[in-house]
Amino acid sequence: MGVIATAALAPSARAAEIGFYIGGLYGQTDKELLIQDFDVFTTASVFPTFGFTPSSFTSTVDDSINAYGFFGGYRFSKHLAVEGGYFNVGTFKYRARAMGSISSVPSTAVVNYDGETSGINVAALGVWPMSYRWEIYGRAGALFSSNTASLYYADIQGPARTQFSESDVDVLAGVGTSFTVLEIYDLRLEYQRVFDAGDEAIGEGDADTISIGISVVF
Repeated sequence: MGVIATAALAPSARAAEIGFYIGGLYGQTDKELLIQDFDVFTTASVFPTFGFTPSSFTSTVDDSINAYGFFGGYRFSKHLAVEGGYFNVGTFKYRARAMGSISSVPSTAVVNYDGETSGINVAALGVWPMSYRWEIYGRAGALFSSNTASLYYADIQGPARTQFSESDVDVLAGVGTSFTVLEIYDLRLEYQRVFDAGDEAIGEGDADTISIGISVVF
């Protein structure tokens, strides 16, 4: 009797994998940014705008950042699914400090430059089941990104702030694995790359994200 009951339940458990699902993810992004590009932007554009002439200069960039997202998808078969949702690749932080002068008057200068890439992503997933609960998958798609940035500058003349944004379409790809728990929940571990994430005017570079996530089938 127990064997019959178990057999009756098994098809419905497998059928739950086909259909709609929703989920979320959280991870860490490493964005390939060249600090030299920010330094050139600062010395060639920012400082001259305010009449500042640097005599010494230090800078740092933090490109290891948190990422998160929400997604929904439809599983057509055991080998194919499509997904769409919101993905925040994360923010980068550039900091520069300089000693110099303005019209021969000694001054210090501070530059804080922060940028963020996020947007709607769509992707197709090719899935390969390894066992009843464990499978691996590959992802290919695009991120319709909104790239925002803020610039803070301060010297003896006082502070100044500005913000700007650009839109772009970036190719993305990834590989991952998932493990089914309680028949309708999938725990995920995924590596994903957004190619040339961002915008040239704001800070562009490949963004590699390692994330954990969970999804639930309707």
